[in-house]
Amino acid sequence: MFIAITGPTGVGKTTLATRLAARLDATLMLDPFADNPYLPQLYAEAERAPDDLALKVELTFIALRVAQLRQIEMITRAGGRVVADWSMVQQRIFAAETLPAADAGRVAQTCGIWSTDSPSPDVVIGLTAPPSTLLHRVKQRGRDMETAVSEADLAALNEAFQRAFTPHVIHRDGSTFDALNDADLDELIAQLTGSEKP
Repeated sequence: MFIAITGPTGVGKTTLATRLAARLDATLMLDPFADNPYLPQLYAEAERAPDDLALKVELTFIALRVAQLRQIEMITRAGGRVVADWSMVQQRIFAAETLPAADAGRVAQTCGIWSTDSPSPDVVIGLTAPPSTLLHRVKQRGRDMETAVSEADLAALNEAFQRAFTPHVIHRDGSTFDALNDADLDELIAQLTGSEKP
């Protein structure tokens, strides 16, 4: 089983993925943001960043995530479970929010090409939260590269994710759902294991 968690920056994807992976005895696949050499520069330059820099960030993420999808495929074919704190859906959303339309289209097309030969999540968990909560969490975790992130940026991302969530996505409001609360996690796991393929 492949479970992907998606949502805007600061919503709690990594916290939830870490807890779920431990409880489900699954392999944890973390967003490879630290391996993207262009991301710190993009955050540092924020509004002044050249468009080609944002495109480099997104194309690098695609390459990194496709490599992880290959690992996920090997694990799930062997009967293992994987929980990832990202999905290719968020790739398209971030591109649409940060790139000119033509470049966002190129990213979406590239994702589409790679997605045909890559495993799709069996379950997608979508997290959202009020922008003020997201900003508080981003500041609380203290990543240097995220210091320029604004509440307006997070509001736009949050809205984009809400629009993208389809009925098959298991949605949780990250301001009320607490991945560190065992009762909340137990309820989610019951829903996940009820949808697991035999």
